[in-house]
Amino acid sequence: MTLIKPESWTPVGVDSLETTAEEIVRSDENSLVVAGPGSGKTELLAQRANYLLETGICAAPRRILAISFKRDAAANLGDRVAKRSPERAQRFESYTVDSFAKRLLDRFCPALPVDWRPKVGCEVMLKPPRTDEIREWIVSCGFEKRKVYGLAEQKIREVFEELSSGFPLPYSDAETPETYRKLGLQWWREQLDRPAAEPTLTFPMINRLAAFLLRTNPKVLRALQATYGFVFLDEFQDTTSAQYDLIRSAFMGSEAVLTAVGDSKQRIMLWAGAMVDVFDVYEREFAAKRYPPLVSNYRSAPELVAIQHLIAQSVESGSPITESKRETTGSCEIWEFSNAEEEAAILADVIYKGIVDERKKHRDFCILVRQRTALMIEPLKIALATRGIKLRDESELQDLLVEPVVQFMLSVLRLATRQRDPEAWENLTHEIALLLGLNQEEDNFAIEAEARRLLDHSRAEISAGHTIDLLPAQLIAMVGEERFRATYVQYKNGAYLTEMVGKLATTLRESVAVTAGAAEAVHDLIGLDVVPAMTIHKSKGLEFETVIFVDLEDSQWWSFSKQADEEKRGFFVAFSRAISRVIFTYCDVRGTGDGSRRQDKTQIGDLYKILLDAGVSTVDHDSRSGL
Repeated sequence: MTLIKPESWTPVGVDSLETTAEEIVRSDENSLVVAGPGSGKTELLAQRANYLLETGICAAPRRILAISFKRDAAANLGDRVAKRSPERAQRFESYTVDSFAKRLLDRFCPALPVDWRPKVGCEVMLKPPRTDEIREWIVSCGFEKRKVYGLAEQKIREVFEELSSGFPLPYSDAETPETYRKLGLQWWREQLDRPAAEPTLTFPMINRLAAFLLRTNPKVLRALQATYGFVFLDEFQDTTSAQYDLIRSAFMGSEAVLTAVGDSKQRIMLWAGAMVDVFDVYEREFAAKRYPPLVSNYRSAPELVAIQHLIAQSVESGSPITESKRETTGSCEIWEFSNAEEEAAILADVIYKGIVDERKKHRDFCILVRQRTALMIEPLKIALATRGIKLRDESELQDLLVEPVVQFMLSVLRLATRQRDPEAWENLTHEIALLLGLNQEEDNFAIEAEARRLLDHSRAEISAGHTIDLLPAQLIAMVGEERFRATYVQYKNGAYLTEMVGKLATTLRESVAVTAGAAEAVHDLIGLDVVPAMTIHKSKGLEFETVIFVDLEDSQWWSFSKQADEEKRGFFVAFSRAISRVIFTYCDVRGTGDGSRRQDKTQIGDLYKILLDAGVSTVDHDSRSGL
């Protein structure tokens, strides 16, 4: 494979990059850039990976490490690099920060001091303890019950996050307040002493342990730094203090060149511990060059980009004007209704018309809500069902579908139930090469033989009338559970792998129950003929032609008066998912789970003012006239 001279390199698969993006691609120093919605940050990082690999600047055997903060973002970046640099993509590794930390801990756990060493096979605590469990535990540590139970639920959760993972280990006197040090050390001691089969460590705790490991073992640190010559930090605005501790411990002062990409206007994870000042801290500690923000928007129509700018200005004054690169036109309106049933009927008609008359895809539409997705979409779900259209809450399914083992299984199932599916074949052969440790060019015969073996079995099972929900466990057994655990860090502990395969089987069983056959069930699970519904947080990183934001009302944005800046960021993220059209809805009366209540928009008046100042019109849909 011939290398390209750096001065001769040109972007791959795209016509060009904006000037700032190309400067970052070719940069040889630590850097930071603000990349707003639709600015092509995934493409920027994929082009930088191509540049570093194809020019030999990142020379074998050194690798590029990409750290993202969502599983789908990590997967998308890995896929994009594989397309841009197919011959050298094996030296590009894309992880979430949590999976990277777990990988370090699983591999080098014996290098930790004995008192801080988890038991072999320790389980990850995927959900933190309940609030009442935290209260009881704090009281058991000697604190006055009346005072502990007098704290608000949110405060209790904040206390738990601080004591369990809020400070660098080993909780030194200088860095950790006395109360948190006492509680924190007690908590860690109890968790590390639990039997290995019990969930003991949260992911923030794993991040702290991995950082501690690197600080206390120079040999492991040198090996890590010798492996990765370049590091990408995606969605950097969502970095927590525990995650930053790991990044700092791993690469500060090393020869590795870091590229951080993010947008503080899209920082909507403060509730999960995101650092408010992470850009400034990183710029200072890593001597990073902060580039001007990217100013191109490849996603949204010009009319929507103009409104986005006004929202951005309300979040951060001085936000640069961005330029839409799309030639389509866009629209935004506020639709007002008397009640949720009327709202559902009219929205259902609009979606039906778009899919049936205008030949749009189901996933050209997305229903967004602030919270409580299932409750908020129920009237619309019923209305769409009468028109033969399925609306699905994808809040939990979204995480399942990005799991590597699930993507592997779906590739097999898609091929087993269809005549042709080139994308699924490409995905399947790529996964088989990874799992078996084969080279896709040199071992093509062996890879295809394994793919046919899996497909022949699946087709035989389907032909015999066996339900497809049995196939995931069978395919795991055929490939070998140990291969998945060896290839993917999140499956090192077999219990999580078993859980994901079980969830897939359950979801397939549910699809089988409402469809006509195996092909239709797979089609249903993938969601090609399903209108998705989700919260703002789940929509991050996605895009849809039409975004319908249901319930722009005080009751959904109940915390706006206390954290207006954070809520405006959420509003910005929601709006920027749209390519061509945004519809906001408001109802005079809406069901809230405990009866119908009159709604108001006084508290979120600032959001309405932004839209009205941008020239967004309000449409009164109290009657069906005007449709």
